Order: sequence, then C-alpha cells, then structure tokens
Amino acid sequence: MGFGPVRLGVLVSLVVAAGVHAEHESAEFKTAQAKVHYQKALEYGEKGLWPPAILELNQARQLEPGNPEVLTELGIAYGERKEWKQALTFLRKGVAAAPGSVRAHYNLALTLDRADPGKGAGTPEYRKALKLDPRHVDSLINLAINVGDQNPAEARPLFDRAIRLAPDNADAHLNLALFLKREAEDSASALEFRQAIRLNPDLLEARRQLATLLMAQQQWDQVVEQCREILKREPDDASTRYTLGQALIRSQKAEEGRKELEQAQALRKRAQQQQEAQELQSQGIRDMNSGKLSDAVKALNSAIQREPSSANHMYLGLALAASGDLKAGLRELTIATELEPKNARAHLNLGSVYVQAGQEYMAKAEFDKALHLDPWFPEAHNNLGLILAKDQRDQEAYEHFRLAAGLNPDYLEAVFNLGLSLRAMNRLDDALKAFRHAAELAPENAQAQYALGMTLKDKGDLAGAQAALDRATALERRGK
Repeated sequence: MGFGPVRLGVLVSLVVAAGVHAEHESAEFKTAQAKVHYQKALEYGEKGLWPPAILELNQARQLEPGNPEVLTELGIAYGERKEWKQALTFLRKGVAAAPGSVRAHYNLALTLDRADPGKGAGTPEYRKALKLDPRHVDSLINLAINVGDQNPAEARPLFDRAIRLAPDNADAHLNLALFLKREAEDSASALEFRQAIRLNPDLLEARRQLATLLMAQQQWDQVVEQCREILKREPDDASTRYTLGQALIRSQKAEEGRKELEQAQALRKRAQQQQEAQELQSQGIRDMNSGKLSDAVKALNSAIQREPSSANHMYLGLALAASGDLKAGLRELTIATELEPKNARAHLNLGSVYVQAGQEYMAKAEFDKALHLDPWFPEAHNNLGLILAKDQRDQEAYEHFRLAAGLNPDYLEAVFNLGLSLRAMNRLDDALKAFRHAAELAPENAQAQYALGMTLKDKGDLAGAQAALDRATALERRGK
C-alpha cells in the first residue's frame, strides 16, 4: 500500500440571548510568543475577522495547551462562526482550567443559549458567573430572560438590578420591556421600549414591539413614525410595511396606505419564492449527499426557477459534476461566479471541478481568486497546496497546508497533507506530529495509519511502526 495526498474535495455542505462577551480578564502567559499570538487574535477578533483569530489562537495553544484565556477565546471565536461543537468544547475546557473566571462561565452560558435557543441551557453557568461577580450585568439580563417564563418573581428583580447597575444598557431595557409585555403591563412595557430606543435608535426589535402596542391603542401617527424608522434601516421588511399601510389608511391617508400594502404583498411573494427555493436547495443538497444525483439535479433546477441565485447555480453545478456531466457542471459553476464574483466558495468549487476535468491551470486560477477574496479559507489553501505539490513547489505547498491546518486543526485532509509536505522536506519530527494528529482525528483511516507507520519506521521506532502498519492493513481489508 502506498500513500499520497488526500483527494481534492468538493464542498457540498452548507456552511436570543442578550448581551455581549464579557470583558477580557488579565491573561498570564509562560512564553512571550504565545502572548504575541494571543494579542494578534484579539486584534483580529475586534475587527470580526474570526478565521485569522482562530489561526493565531491555535498557534498560542500549541505553545501553551492549557492556558484558560486562549481556550476561552477559541470558544468565543468558534461561536461567532456558529461552529457550536467546537465552541462548547473549548469553552468547557476554559471553565475547567479557570473555574474562578467570570468570563469563562459567562461565555459558556451565552454559547449554550445561542447553540440551542429557548431552552435556557446557559442558566447554571450564568448563576456561577453571578456567584463570582453579583454585579455582572450581562449575566443578570440573560439569567432573567431564561427564568422569566417559569419564574417571573425571580426575573423581575434581576432586570431591575441590571438596570440599576447599567441604566444606559439598551438591551436591559428591551428585555425588561418584553418581560413586562408578556406580563400584560403594557404601559410600563411601552416606557421601557421607548427608553431602549432612546439609548439605541437602531434597536429595531424595540421599535417593532412598540408599534404593536401603539396599534392596539390606535395611536396611528406614532405607529407610522416607528414603521418609517424601521423601514429606513430595513426597507424589505414586509410585515412592517404592511403595518405602515394599515396605519396610514386609518389615519386618513388611504392612497399612500394602499401603495404600502401593495409593496408589502410583493415583498411577501418574493420572500415566499425565496423560502421555497431554499427548501428545494436543502433537499437537493440532501439528495446529493445521499447519492441521489438525478433527484438532486431536479430539485436544484426547481430552486433556480424560483430564485436564480449564485448558490443555487453552484449546488446544481456540483450535482451535475458528481453525476459525471463535468461540462454542464462547469457551466453552472461559472454562472454562479458571474452572478456573485465575490463568492469565494463558488470559486473554490469551480476550481475543484476543473481539477476533476483535468484542467489544473484553470483550477489554480480559481483557487487563487478564492484566496484573494478570503485569505483565511482553509479548503482553498489545501486545494491550492495540492496543485503546488504536484508541480513540486514544495515550500509553497507547505505554507498553504500549514495555513489550512492552522485555520482548522480538525480538517483531516489539511493535517494529513501537511504531514506529507513535511515528510517530503525530511522534517520527520514535525511530520510525525502531523500524522499523529491525523490518526487521532480519524483512527479508522487507513491512509493516516500507514503514513504514521512509515514515518515511525523512518524515525527508528520499529515497534510503533509495525503496530500502525498492521492497523492500516486491517483497515484497508475492511475497506476503510
């Protein structure tokens, strides 16, 4: 059995609690380099650049695996990308490493709530955060939200305490207003909605909720005012436009009101078509993943009839290519990139199908475009690395594999290809580390076990090598 680069893959998977992340606590580091990576990650995070933040944090974690602030920040970064499993794994590690950290408990609680909304999963962690710091406002607000349905008597004092501590916190006033509205205290609720709007004019949920109260009180001019403010910010909000039309008609502005109702109807029709297209797209992806390629093509063609979006053309292209019609697949993927030239994923997938068609020069151009649009795209780095490795541009290939594996340490293909690249450069210690990680990620993968065994053999560990090679042989016989 031999081993070579993992095949270049085509991407087919689709990639409220109040409050924000707690302020950074002072972090202690044993190494200056780990601190540098951590500080760079914070800078990226402040700009919302989560992939490079994750890259820097993973480099810090390699130097200091148990640093609680690094673990917590990793959890936050993955949470911002809605990668809940990874986020919760790191946040739980952060709490275990620093059980006295308010920040760790709060962010674990917040992520539990975001990952499974409406279940109150974060409640125990908010309580732990408040036990450590009874003045932690965001924990007070979110705990009040979580307990409000079952225990209003506990929730109200929590809201009140949060507002006493932070009277200018718009989220506190909004959520208290929602609580009061549910408790049928409409006058008090309206006052809190107005206060939330005063503190944050862009808090549209407060405006929407206030408008519903004003509708019930037949205060049409004020309803119109709130609706117009919402539509300045979200002109395609069909429900608000419908409410505006009703309020205008009731305030003796019938012609203007009818125009708003017509626009609302058009927006709702468009939204319905988009929803139908999304459902058909999801069905097409499920069919494609389960090998029902003709059904996938049919569903995705129907999605395009309702909404000829870049994503629908992209997935149709992938389905056609998977069914063997590479020419049609390339045509659809090209349309996807033309409709949305800044869609890095569409360029990546177009490049992947060019590889299948044997047009690697064209593929490289698309991977380059994908990385120009998104320099932190692990799959694009991995796929470009494969082409460079085939051209024997080993150092360039290594850099792309290193970035791919650093951006996503659980990306098996990138970790494995990084090991191959390091082995080709005779960096056996580093290659061994990569192959061990690949074998941990996929213990049933014969290629990973074989590569690990051969590298152990090169290092002189004959017993370890034989065990890994025997396992690889057994897995290969079982078809794994």
